[in-house]
Amino acid sequence: MTIYHSAVELLLQQPQVAEWPLLQRALQQATGKPPVAWDFPIAGCVAAGAAQPQAIPAVAAITCAHMAILLIDDILDEDPRGEYNRIGAGRAANLAAGLFSLGQHVLETHSCPQPHLATAALNRMVGDIAFGQELDVQNDHSEESYWAVARAKSSPYFGTALTLGGLYGGASQPLAEQLREFGALFGEVMQIHDDLNDCLAEPANVDWLQGRAPLPLLFAELVPHPQRERFVALRSQVTQPDALREAQSILVSSGAISYCVNELILRHQRLQAMLDAMPAAEPALLQQILDHAIAPVEHLFASVAAQP
Repeated sequence: MTIYHSAVELLLQQPQVAEWPLLQRALQQATGKPPVAWDFPIAGCVAAGAAQPQAIPAVAAITCAHMAILLIDDILDEDPRGEYNRIGAGRAANLAAGLFSLGQHVLETHSCPQPHLATAALNRMVGDIAFGQELDVQNDHSEESYWAVARAKSSPYFGTALTLGGLYGGASQPLAEQLREFGALFGEVMQIHDDLNDCLAEPANVDWLQGRAPLPLLFAELVPHPQRERFVALRSQVTQPDALREAQSILVSSGAISYCVNELILRHQRLQAMLDAMPAAEPALLQQILDHAIAPVEHLFASVAAQP
């Protein structure tokens, strides 16, 4: 049984899950394809010098948080693929609240050497992400607002995932803080990756359709370039495949994609320096996560180069 399956089994054993069939079904479906983010508590635990199974409660808590965040994101984005379309927005919101509570319950009942730090970290993460979601739905088209949203919405999740893993591995408070800072910066990397993937996907996703401001679109809208007016006009037409492809081509020719890639590379360099200076007992999993984060840049260069 993998760490992920063990974490879900731990969640399924909690009394409140047996009483809530919808919550039980959601958890039973969770191990189909665990997201990369679930690796973070394990990496933090190993970095602290402990064996991977000690991270199981942390993985369980982060599993709950991840599922809850996705439910809320889909409602706010009006994503047609979201679970709320099947069960209703109200039940999806209730399920998200239940998942957050379940994660906190697991941390309280399966404590680590510094339990107050673990529960406080998860509680702070929920509040920070809620604030980030509030900033995001305001849809302010400025670079300052973009980074404020990324740091409030994406960074807390990854920072907390590493922190919890480290605490369950017996990390000192200074090491736990270094893990949090590493994860927070990594959250910005993931946000840029998500923005690039979403902006270059076909058909147009909600960022295009709802007039949102991910980093590539923000660059193409705000930075002076010969096709800026054309790009702004195309944004309202991207449900048409030809218009979408033209707008995506402008993302390339305007320098928007190159700008985002440069931001990724700069953060990757900072993360590598942080990892090199971190007194981790075993940094291999963190290094692996970092290497995987930069690998898609090569694929992105290849796909952009293939565009006419």
